[in-house]
Amino acid sequence: MSLVWVYHGNEYKRVSDLNPNQVMLMINNSCDGIRQLVNYVINNVLSVSDYRGVTARIYRGNDEHLIHFFINLVNGNEEVMILVSRNPADTLFNYYTSASPENIIECSYGK
Repeated sequence: MSLVWVYHGNEYKRVSDLNPNQVMLMINNSCDGIRQLVNYVINNVLSVSDYRGVTARIYRGNDEHLIHFFINLVNGNEEVMILVSRNPADTLFNYYTSASPENIIECSYGK
């Protein structure tokens, strides 16, 4: 069973209040679908309230999904990843080493 994870700093945090199937549906709806998810993670998981915008990359593998995004803050950027996966380490490896361009979607939006 896949779970939802947030990778921030150098640690994984399981996000048990997000349903993996709902998160995958949001990711499958591309940039419009992930906006609400990214805002939820920024506000409720990371507790960041003051940001200017987000730049994101969506990766969709066979049975794994990942959103890699940068939060543009007043004093710099924060890098965050949301993963839906059985094994987040494998998903990260696949994202960095074997992701083909057709599996990547670029998104950018303001607050």
